[in-house]
Amino acid sequence: MNEKEREQIERAAKAGFTLMEVMVAVMIVGLLTALAVTNVGRYMRRANVTATQQQIVTISQAITQYQFEHNSKLPDTLEALTEGDDPLIESGNLKDAWGNDFQYEKLGKKRFKLTSSGPDEELGTEDDLSNIDTDKKGN
Repeated sequence: MNEKEREQIERAAKAGFTLMEVMVAVMIVGLLTALAVTNVGRYMRRANVTATQQQIVTISQAITQYQFEHNSKLPDTLEALTEGDDPLIESGNLKDAWGNDFQYEKLGKKRFKLTSSGPDEELGTEDDLSNIDTDKKGN
């Protein structure tokens, strides 16, 4: 091996990364990935809440249309909105953004409550979404 070849080998050996440099780079990439996943999760939760709130508005409008077409009578179930030749709403739209069924309750002859269990998927918790402000019960 001549001097020129030895210099090339030494330069090539010095040009590589040390194990420590590679580990630091991997840690940095891992931290950035963790931050990105956390932020994406937060935005997905907000998007699901917004989508569910919009579904509640849409279903509430369909219930109001049903009342108009049936002499002010509320439907017995949400599935009544999906029946007939010209359904007021598609049956696939009766689930919230988390894939759970909306809870429908008649509150009299003309009032109703439509509720989603929200992000925690448990009814009766503070993150439930509804067409009625729960702070104004009885109004």
